[in-house]
Amino acid sequence: MLVAQLTDLHIKRDGKPAYKKVDTLKCLRDAITHINQLIPQPDLVVITGDLVDFGTDEEYQLLIPELKKLVPPVKIVPGNHDHSEKLRSACKGWVAFDATEQCHFIHEDDKYRLLGIDTSVLGKPYGKVSKSGLAWLSEQLKKSATIPTLLFMHHPPIKVGLEHMDVQNLLNSEELWETIGTYSNIKGIVAGHVHRPIFATWHHLPVWIGPSHSHAVTLDLMPDAPSSFSLEPRAIQLFRLTTEGIASHISYIADSDGPYPFFDTQNRLID
Repeated sequence: MLVAQLTDLHIKRDGKPAYKKVDTLKCLRDAITHINQLIPQPDLVVITGDLVDFGTDEEYQLLIPELKKLVPPVKIVPGNHDHSEKLRSACKGWVAFDATEQCHFIHEDDKYRLLGIDTSVLGKPYGKVSKSGLAWLSEQLKKSATIPTLLFMHHPPIKVGLEHMDVQNLLNSEELWETIGTYSNIKGIVAGHVHRPIFATWHHLPVWIGPSHSHAVTLDLMPDAPSSFSLEPRAIQLFRLTTEGIASHISYIADSDGPYPFFDTQNRLID
């Protein structure tokens, strides 16, 4: 299975630039074009939250027609900038959620199972998995305790050294661990929120945080670093899931050149 992660879209009403600087609508269109041109095509696109900036109906009305241009099927979990109820309503008839209230999802083939977990807390920047969310997750894990499983959520369960982001990560990560820690089939967690490509470990699990296809949180590891963003090379993350394991790749959207061959027509290394 090949999975593309798209995260932190931050679409604003009328396509207004974010922070008076970032054309997030154009960045999204560029990312969609990039995904649709990938060879091979992803089997699935997972969007890990912050689809819009203020969670308004108008923002979702602008966003959803753009997302429908994606060729692969789509699964979604919300972020702290989203409004779960309005997101569910906007996606009705197009993207299905697998819980009655929160925006959790299930996707599986004969080799892997993907579970999306809603970590959003309405009106708050931090994340939590609700009691009902933990119960839902526990129920799903009990159903398929042997199938390799990858979890998707907006808020990472770890601190990454960016203090202004770390204070708004997943606040009840240890409750999450109490729910999943006994399952050896869980292969890792994919998150968004931080607007940077980050790989880490939490307990014994790998955690992949998706890069930004628009604006990146500035890499400043000083404890008192200001909250700021930078315009870095734009990218998405790809996951190749096989029986041997999981490999992640960063796929850059623009400002790249190639491919060029290493070897000539006689199979000699080009010198």
